[in-house]
Amino acid sequence: MKLELVCNLPPIDGNPRNSEGAFHRGYQGEILFAYSRYTGISCHDHAACDIALIRSFDEGNTWTEPEIIVRAKEDFGTDNVMSVSSLVQENGELAFYFLIKEQDFTATIGRALTKDGETFRVERCAMDCPPAYYVVNNDRLVRLADGRILAPAEWISAEDNRAERYKFIISCLISEDDGKTFRKAAFDYTTHDEANARYGFQEPGVIELSDRLYFWTRTGYGRQYETVSFTGPEGFGYPVPSIFTSPISPMQIREHKGILYNAYNPKPRWNGYEEYEQEHPGVWSRSPMVLRISKDEGKTWGKMNVVGDDPDRGYSYPAMFFTEDGHLLLGICRGSGEEGNNLCTLGIYKIDLSTVEE
Repeated sequence: MKLELVCNLPPIDGNPRNSEGAFHRGYQGEILFAYSRYTGISCHDHAACDIALIRSFDEGNTWTEPEIIVRAKEDFGTDNVMSVSSLVQENGELAFYFLIKEQDFTATIGRALTKDGETFRVERCAMDCPPAYYVVNNDRLVRLADGRILAPAEWISAEDNRAERYKFIISCLISEDDGKTFRKAAFDYTTHDEANARYGFQEPGVIELSDRLYFWTRTGYGRQYETVSFTGPEGFGYPVPSIFTSPISPMQIREHKGILYNAYNPKPRWNGYEEYEQEHPGVWSRSPMVLRISKDEGKTWGKMNVVGDDPDRGYSYPAMFFTEDGHLLLGICRGSGEEGNNLCTLGIYKIDLSTVEE
C-alpha cells in the first residue's frame, strides 16, 4: 500500500497534545480538518483543550498553520472541548460537532457552524436526556437515510465520574432536529464482568448499511464487539465478539463508492504484554494499525494493509476522508512515549486507494 505522511502535529511548548479530528470539504473545494488542540502543560484527557482547524488547498498534500475555531473557556466557560466529528447540515452549512466537558462532571455536545468556511458560530446543543458524562469519539456522528443524526456514545453518571468509578454503559444519542437536540436511545448495555468493568464496553461506532445498522464497541476482552439492528437505532441487541481482534483501542469504518474501509489495531494485548509496554512506554498496545476493505458490506474483509507499525508509536482514533484524486486521508493519533504518549501527536496520511490490497 502506498501512503505518505502529509501532516504531522507533534506537541510543542504550551501545546502538549494534538489529537482526535474530523474532515470536511469546504465551500471553495478546500479540505478542512478540525481537531483537539491542548494548551498549557498537561496532555490528560480532561486538561485544557480547544478546537483547532487546518486547511488544505491541494487535496491534502500540504496544510496551513492551525487556527482556533472553538475556545473552551471563552465559548463555554469550561476547560475542555474535544473529539471532533463533521456533518453537513440540512441547510447546507458545515458543522463540526464536539464534546463539551462541563464543570459539573457531565458532558454535552456542542457544534461550530459555518456558512463560508471562514467564520464559525458556536453553540451548545440541547440534551434531552439524563445528565451524565457522555463520551462520543471523533469522526463518529452519522446521518441516516431518514435524516436523523446518530452519535454512538458511552456514558457514566456524573457522580461516578467525579469519584472515578468507571463502569461505562454504551448507547446512542439521536437527533431528529438536525443536531439542535439529542436524546438517548432506549437501550443501555454494559459488561457484567465487574473485574474488568473499566474497559468492558467503550467508544462505540455505527454505520448504516443497505439493510441494517452495524454498531461496534471497543472492549478489554481482546476483540471489538458488535451488534446489528434491522429496525433503526432503538433495535440493537447485546453486543457479541466480532472477528476483529483488538487491544483497548477504537475502530472506525467508513463507506466510499460501495466499499467499506476499516482502520483498527489488530493485535490484542497478550500474556506478557506488560514487559513489552515497559520497553515501549505510552504505546498502549496500539501498534500496528491496519486498513482493510470489504466489498460485500462486511460479510468478508480483505488483507491487512499496514498504516503504521513502529513499536515505539501507538496509532489510534482514526478519521477518514476520501479525496477527489483517488486517495484516502487518514487522520490518526501517532504519538510515542518520548512525546508523552500515543495521543500527543496527530498525523494525516494520504493513501493511494488503487494500492490498497483486497
